[in-house]
Formats: sequence, C-alpha cells, structure tokens
Amino acid sequence: MKTLYFFFFLVFFSLPFSSHVPLFASEISRDRAESTNFAYGPGERLVYKLSYLGVPAGSAVMEVLKKSSVRGRSVYPVLSTVKSNKFVSVFYPVRDRIETFIDVKGGYSHRIEVKQRQGRKKRDKVIDFDQVRHRATQFKNDKIETFQIPPKVQDSLSSLYHFRSQATFEVGKSTFIDVHESNKNWELEIKVLNRETITTALGTFNTFKVKAYVRYEGIFMDKGDVTLWLTDDERRIPVLIKTKIKIGSITAVLESSEVPTPTYQAKADIQ
Repeated sequence: MKTLYFFFFLVFFSLPFSSHVPLFASEISRDRAESTNFAYGPGERLVYKLSYLGVPAGSAVMEVLKKSSVRGRSVYPVLSTVKSNKFVSVFYPVRDRIETFIDVKGGYSHRIEVKQRQGRKKRDKVIDFDQVRHRATQFKNDKIETFQIPPKVQDSLSSLYHFRSQATFEVGKSTFIDVHESNKNWELEIKVLNRETITTALGTFNTFKVKAYVRYEGIFMDKGDVTLWLTDDERRIPVLIKTKIKIGSITAVLESSEVPTPTYQAKADIQ
C-alpha cells in the first residue's frame, strides 16, 4: 500500500519524465514550460477520495495557504496531506504531509518539506532551492547534501501547480518541466491527450485528459504512469487521477472543493 502516496502531483503531480538520463534545461533543445498566470490562489482546497482496485483506501487534501515569504520572496505555501482510512490503517497506516513554497511571481519552487509516516517507516526531509545560484540543499537523516539544479526548477508537488498555470492547453502537445527529486534533476513531460466530458459525484465536467510518464518515486506515486482529468477552464482543477501500478491501479476522485477567484499574474524573472 506504499503506493497510496501516489496522490500529486500531482501533482502532479509530484509527473512524466523521459526514460533516459536526467537532463538540465540547457541540454534540451525544446522550449521549456513557463508559468504565465496562476490558476490557483490562497483559499483553494481540494479533497480527494482514494481507492485501490475499487476499494476505498483513504483521503487526500491539497490546499493553498495564505501568502508568506521565503528568503525575502513572496510565496504561496501549498500543503498536501494523505491518510489511509481505518480499514487500511489496520494493515498499513499512512500519514503523509508535504508542503511546497511556490514563488508568487515566477511560479517556481523555493522549498519543499516532506514528512512521511507509512507503516513502520518514517521519512523526513527538507530541500531548499536557491534559484539564483542554482543549488538545492537537502536536509535528511542528519545529513546535508548540495546539488546543482536548472533555472526555475520545480519539485514533485509544485510541478502540478506549475502545469495548471500554463497559458494554453493544446491537444497533442507536450509540456516539459525541470524537476528536482530523489537527488537528481529530471525532465518531466506532460502530454494533453484529448478533451473528455466526465461525470463524478460532484457533477459533470468538461476536461482535458493529460498523461504523465513518471520515471521516479515522487510525491504522488511510485514509478509508473499517471492520467489526469483537469477542468477545461481557467482553474484547471484535477477532478480525477488514475495511476497504474504493478498490480492494478489507484484512483483519486475529487470529493469537495473550495475554489477562490484565480490569481492572474504576469510571469516574472528572478530578481
């Protein structure tokens, strides 16, 4: 049940990576994704029901908190929590908390804090992203490590919010995002497959169906691929997420939402 933590990410969508070696943005000829407007803002709260092979397994909440600051930059803190239900907790209790801090002007990550409790396992880590010097500093298990990162790098949670904020979605087009996770820099590819109308307990939605090809263990899922249905409007809210795993699949369905007016802002370079 480790894969309960697929939910991101995704998160996002923690999302698709090339199946080859990690790449820096400067080594890739294709255009990089840029945040143009924010499809989200403080007060957004999305609650998901998680199931495994059709069996209820837990819940997840993703919420954008009040604006704060990191190293003098204004940021949106985004908090993701995942917990198993009573039945699953008997066998494999999950209590996970992930928080990312997204630059209000540039849309990139400044910091991610991870606290995972899965079964008997415990994992805590913090990664600070210096977007000026292009360095990531990781604090984990009383150990400090530093890594080189590409400009405007995302983490495995912020990448979902970054993708939601793209100017346009075009069927058949892929978006490429630089992500730092698992001590490496990865190229993340998210492809818009088509438009679909789907119905959930909340109602009927016109959506973009997008697919992510994940090549690392990120915030939302184990290695595998993820399909997301995002609302076909300015908010691009994930209403359905499906993740394939070795045995079966995990599904996250939007159960409730609180959505403020989107915060539209022009992109800005690092200053």
